Amino acid sequence: MLYEIECSKFATRVNGKFVPRGKIRFREGLNTVLGDKAAQNSIGKSTFLLIIDFCFGGGDYVNEKISNAKENVHTHTINFAFKFGDRIDYFCRCTATPDEVGICNERYQIIDTQSIAEFRDYLKKAYEITLPIISFRDIVGRYLRIYGRENYAERFPLKYGDEPVADAIIALEKLLNVYAFIQEYKDVYDNRAARKSARKKATDLGEMTNVARTRTQYKANEKEIAVLEKQLEELVNHEDADLSGTNVANVDKAAEIKGRLTVLTRKRSRLRSQLNSVKANMEGGLVPGEDDLSELAEFFPEVDMQKLSMIDNFHRKMHTILTGEMSEEIAHLEVLIDAVSDEMKKLEEEQRQLGVPVNISKKFMQKYVEMQRRIDILTAQNRGYNATTQLAAETKVAKKNLEDVREQQLKEVQASINQEMTILNDFIYDGKRYAPEISFGNGRTGKPTYEFETLGDKGAGTNFKGLIIFDLAMLRLSQLPVIAHDSNIFKNIADLPIDKIMELYKQSKKQIFIAFDKENAFYEITRNIVRETTVIELKADGGELFGWSWAEKNPEEKKVETETTEN
Repeated sequence: MLYEIECSKFATRVNGKFVPRGKIRFREGLNTVLGDKAAQNSIGKSTFLLIIDFCFGGGDYVNEKISNAKENVHTHTINFAFKFGDRIDYFCRCTATPDEVGICNERYQIIDTQSIAEFRDYLKKAYEITLPIISFRDIVGRYLRIYGRENYAERFPLKYGDEPVADAIIALEKLLNVYAFIQEYKDVYDNRAARKSARKKATDLGEMTNVARTRTQYKANEKEIAVLEKQLEELVNHEDADLSGTNVANVDKAAEIKGRLTVLTRKRSRLRSQLNSVKANMEGGLVPGEDDLSELAEFFPEVDMQKLSMIDNFHRKMHTILTGEMSEEIAHLEVLIDAVSDEMKKLEEEQRQLGVPVNISKKFMQKYVEMQRRIDILTAQNRGYNATTQLAAETKVAKKNLEDVREQQLKEVQASINQEMTILNDFIYDGKRYAPEISFGNGRTGKPTYEFETLGDKGAGTNFKGLIIFDLAMLRLSQLPVIAHDSNIFKNIADLPIDKIMELYKQSKKQIFIAFDKENAFYEITRNIVRETTVIELKADGGELFGWSWAEKNPEEKKVETETTEN
């Protein structure tokens, strides 16, 4: 529990002098911040509750939209301690560095520091809160109802700042430890919905072209597939009546083999041409003989036959020298030709094993493959459409399952909260008046919503009384360790309910902090409980939390006095 708070800026002003307030100690159960009889404002009641929230890891005390303490009191440090069993842990937070928490000794001398996140984790463990997937602040923050924090709307007990209603309900589910079960179904739905969204986006952007986008396209594809399959059947029957269904199924592969055979045939033809040329040179078919020279002399009598003979002899010598090399080239070419021929035989055998005749025409194969590929594209598009349709159906089912599970869990939550609120309300009114009720449902968008009201009475006093009862119910039903109610919550509630509410507060073993005004205006029961549980009393004209009110028109002189006293 929160054990104590102290700050050097806390003071009372007596005869113009500022007197430090010292340590403010707390107890289990109810702790009252008491205002004066005139219910004066701007004396520090809400500010002190914000400081308590600050000790519980909150940040609104230094939020200038909610509190102007930093502006008026300037930089200061809040020292505070928590007690768990016999152990007391001491800490401090400075308004200048609120994201850092000092770990202190009992004299509030800093011995180490930690982040605010680490401090909140410490509180969650110290309070033995075992709830999964929810932070300490998400548990505590929304039930410390302090003016300015936008979490004390009497008809919307789950409201917490600008948080969406759906998120507020999830926080309640987490607090009552039913969300983990719901999340299993939510994870399935989120996965399906994300895949559906990604698939649709990819299809719309043209990144997935193998998906029929509409039912109309799907039907058109089916018709075209039927036409193409009939044309294929006619094509096969025309080409070779012996082709079986198995043969046809392998034509695509056979076409690939046919293409490779064509390449190898051309390669073998080139090799054979090279081989014939080399053989002709080697056999001397291209070297002129004596008869050729004699015929040449008849046409050209003036030619020098001796020189021609010399040239002829040179060619014969060169032919003799190159014969060895040409023999090697012939052997090499023959090996290459044999290798190509062997590869062609293997491919022909592979084609035969597919059930497609080797002599089937290339034109047929090209036509067949072209039509079959078109069928495959259309089939893939329709298969993609079926996958999209199936995913949409699965997403719809997952959403329905999530809604059903959430509805069932919220019914149980609703029943337990309403039952507890009825018990508390019966204590206040002896069972003679309707208790507030919370009811959950789904809005137009399908997201969960809720209503909170008391049958037959929509008055402000009844609604604020309902808000208090709701918080007391949550304090009893959950691991919520603390609540706080500012003085504005009590203003419209009648005296008799206040007496009973005070008794309920006092019965609590968990800490409750309230700011309360005009205790003398209530019955004796309330006056006695307030006096017994008051931890700090605030009033105007020097009895404010800091000894002066920054609501006054010219507070500068008092601020200087306070700062001087501090120094």
